[in-house]
Amino acid sequence: MHHVDIPPGELNEFDLPPICIVTGERQGVVFKPVNFTWYPRWIGFLALLNLLIAIIVASAMTKRVTGTLPFTEEAWSRWKRGQVIMVVSVVVAIALLILAFSLLASDAPEWLGVVALASSVAVPVLAWVYFLRGRGPQVRRIDKDNLSLAIPNGPAAYAIAGHFLAGLKSPALDDGESLDANGAPARALCARHDDIVATQVCTRCGAFMCPRCENRIRREALPLCPGCWELRGRTIAVQAKDPGITLVNSGLFVGVISVIPMCYAAHAVSLVLNTVSLVRNRHPDSPRIDRKKAIAGLALTGIGLLLTLGMRLYSGGW
Repeated sequence: MHHVDIPPGELNEFDLPPICIVTGERQGVVFKPVNFTWYPRWIGFLALLNLLIAIIVASAMTKRVTGTLPFTEEAWSRWKRGQVIMVVSVVVAIALLILAFSLLASDAPEWLGVVALASSVAVPVLAWVYFLRGRGPQVRRIDKDNLSLAIPNGPAAYAIAGHFLAGLKSPALDDGESLDANGAPARALCARHDDIVATQVCTRCGAFMCPRCENRIRREALPLCPGCWELRGRTIAVQAKDPGITLVNSGLFVGVISVIPMCYAAHAVSLVLNTVSLVRNRHPDSPRIDRKKAIAGLALTGIGLLLTLGMRLYSGGW
């Protein structure tokens, strides 16, 4: 697998090169919808302390990105088929695990239970190896600036990385036409301003552009003409983000739970969540309500710790 970083807002057919991320092919490429989710892996260790709190923290810290990625139809079908087979294998593994415990607890031969138990582990592993591994992208991390993906094809990863930096260098024409320093044909005029010399060429439709007509997602991105820029805005659906369970609300909720004496797991989780929330919202332009919620969560946790200390002292535990 090969690593690429993609800005979440550029996961679309206007901002990515048309090269299949699985096979590296450039012919017959179509952009297909994808949906990635990610949360910090340390939350798995939190589940060992308290599963409910781990679910709440995971919900608060889970990040999602939707968009489109380039595939060939065959590569897309194989990847989606592998995902379906993987889900079915997990269901079969759960059924085999229940069967294994039932056999081991019954009068049936012990080897039957052992075989069922081993099969419950082997089925999803084999499904992943033969039907899913290397057939599609895998999310490694999501933050506000980048979606970090592992993709199967090396040339595709190189092409995507180079595409994001292509705006810093001028394109070259193969027919020997004279170009200026910005890659536009010498003496070409802007398509929308016929009295201004063009300084760029739209990489999507080939229209000549003057500086007034350039549109870029980032400084490093390739420029788009006004027409393609408007088409991009209409094509890429801007979906309002559903805040769901936010970090600050989760911290306040766990803070309320931590008022209960002797609830040590809630105390620890509340201290972490509310401290992180307070640090993130320390800037003056952050919502005051979020800072107040974080402070309230820490105050409730302090009350819970004091109650715990009082009960331990009263009962002679220390």
